Amino acid sequence: MHISQWSKTDTKWYLGVSCRKCGTPILFALDHSQGEGEPAAPQGKLLLTCCIAECRDQADYSTATVTRFQKQPVVNQAVRSR
Repeated sequence: MHISQWSKTDTKWYLGVSCRKCGTPILFALDHSQGEGEPAAPQGKLLLTCCIAECRDQADYSTATVTRFQKQPVVNQAVRSR
């Protein structure tokens, strides 16, 4: 299915924490404030798993600092040669 009117860039803001093992951001919720104000601390237990295949660390992030992240567009640097 080809849907040309949809944006190719995801410019939404997300809430996340840094993986305790490898430091990669773990995004866990959409930031409905769109990057404004202070992010709220999570309510209840926040058990997350790192999405990096080599890491896959699972931990309780209930007391971790919550940070905002905005996804950046993927830049394709592949050069086609003919």
